[in-house]
Amino acid sequence: RQGATPVAHLQSLPDFVLEDWPEYEWRGLQLDCVRHYMPVEYIKTYLRAMAFYKANVFHWHLTDDQAWRLEIPQRPKLVKANRWQPEFYSTADVVAIVEYAASLFINVLPTIETPGHSLAALAAYPELACRPGPFEVPKTRVGTYTDIMCVSKKDVEDFAADVFAEVARLFPYGYVHVGGDEAPTITWESSEHVKAFAGKAGLNNLGADVMEAWFCRLSQLLAKHNRTLVMWDDHFVNRFGVTRLCPDAEKTWVVQAWKLDPPLGLPGQDSISPAFPFRTIASPMKSVYLDYPVAVIDYNKTLAWTPGAKHGNTLGGCANMWTEDSEPKDVGGKVYPRYLGITERLWGGVLASRALHREGGRPGDSRPGSLDLPERAAALQHCTADGPLLAKFGFKCGKFERVRNGRSPTWARAYVDTSMDSYSPEFSPAQALDDDDESYFWAIAPKRGDSFEVGWRQSAKSQTGDVLGKWFKRLVASSGAVDRPGDQLEEGELWVKQWLPSAQDSGYEAKWSKVAQFQDGSAIAQGEALEQGPVVGVRILCTASQTKWFALREITATPGTARPHPAVDELPEPHHAHGRSPHGSKYWNEGW
Repeated sequence: RQGATPVAHLQSLPDFVLEDWPEYEWRGLQLDCVRHYMPVEYIKTYLRAMAFYKANVFHWHLTDDQAWRLEIPQRPKLVKANRWQPEFYSTADVVAIVEYAASLFINVLPTIETPGHSLAALAAYPELACRPGPFEVPKTRVGTYTDIMCVSKKDVEDFAADVFAEVARLFPYGYVHVGGDEAPTITWESSEHVKAFAGKAGLNNLGADVMEAWFCRLSQLLAKHNRTLVMWDDHFVNRFGVTRLCPDAEKTWVVQAWKLDPPLGLPGQDSISPAFPFRTIASPMKSVYLDYPVAVIDYNKTLAWTPGAKHGNTLGGCANMWTEDSEPKDVGGKVYPRYLGITERLWGGVLASRALHREGGRPGDSRPGSLDLPERAAALQHCTADGPLLAKFGFKCGKFERVRNGRSPTWARAYVDTSMDSYSPEFSPAQALDDDDESYFWAIAPKRGDSFEVGWRQSAKSQTGDVLGKWFKRLVASSGAVDRPGDQLEEGELWVKQWLPSAQDSGYEAKWSKVAQFQDGSAIAQGEALEQGPVVGVRILCTASQTKWFALREITATPGTARPHPAVDELPEPHHAHGRSPHGSKYWNEGW
């Protein structure tokens, strides 16, 4: 147990019986080896750490839009479609990893994505799609792609037969993951192949009905190889309206739940409903997605999570490590220490009722206090320089939780206004104004015309008679977070609002002007454009809609040479707008 108190100082121990067993049979950890290739030796290290913390199922993500990493001799073009990263896992590589995992008592669950997340397969074999190719393999993930396998075609059925026969040969575990998430059916709805299939099968729609038929066909195909189908939970939101349900699906399908929408999840929780009739693996994205920032999922949150009822259809859980923004060197610090909390909950420890039968047990204890340290204290020991994570596996722990800084002095009394939707309160606009490179404002897929604005207001003359404003010689807006470097603003502009001499009279007027364009995620303004007058507002303008989320890491300003500000009586009245933001933003008065 990770929480056991060290006893190295003891010369001997009295005879005793130690009882411990897992609460859940499925204690998984996933690794996405598509978006970034993970070398074989690295995967072995990943497996050793899993075994050390009692995980027993390695979810190996092998195919997606960006690459197909698994060699299939019957389909040699698949691995040749890896345009950006040509690496793949040969048959020998797979055998070596599966055998190594078995020596650690870990089962390997391969994930072969269908019918969506399959652009790499479509690029290699365009006949698998509903529309003519060619198809391009994207370098990185940008949203959800609408081209998916045209499952009514015989080409796709033959492809699945070839692929899953080889998968069953290579992977002895009794389960195979077939994907099923984020598969828009737009191309199906306009496909003559799909329409003909649906008509012949007596299906009422070209979406959920066809999806049900596809999973039913795959479960039958896998059954011939004595394998059980595992699928993501996306399909179950619409399954209530399916015309023809797959016979015995509740017995032959296993669901990995990442969304936990009804009917899978309990309201307001990240746990599986005991009423859901399918065997289920809990993988809620808001509790166990380890690619997510610590500000969303910290160590304490992992300890608060439970997969679902310990008896019934909840098999256990799996934490997911997606690698769109993570190379091998980044993975360890994202997985740990958070997986320590997750695996603690999956193993479960000694029940309170058992603890009462042991000396030192107290009502409400989850384990005998005489044996175990508190979870956090134990995890901290595992993350020290001589702790097992670094000493045994070379994994340097990331943060347990995010330490919040206050506002940067530059923006101490500034307002913030944005029309963009923040992912959660932990990523409020103020996080881009705190001089902390690890915090950021995280916006969901900004649209053209969306803006982020920060500035100063003053409705009355100050003691010095100056208008609140600042002189800058350099201004930088940086997007893309440390833990999500790809979440950049793809097309945008940086504007400033300055008090400038009026062209109409001898007074002053506030003018907006563009001072920089975003390039490679950053906009940098400096020199004469900034030095014409004191800055009272800074605005980031999104000039094109994007499906990628936007992490505004920081807006930093280098002070310029202070010059006389215009006096209040030289400014037009009123010299700024009062009241709500023109966007109706809830952040309008933040910082005051």
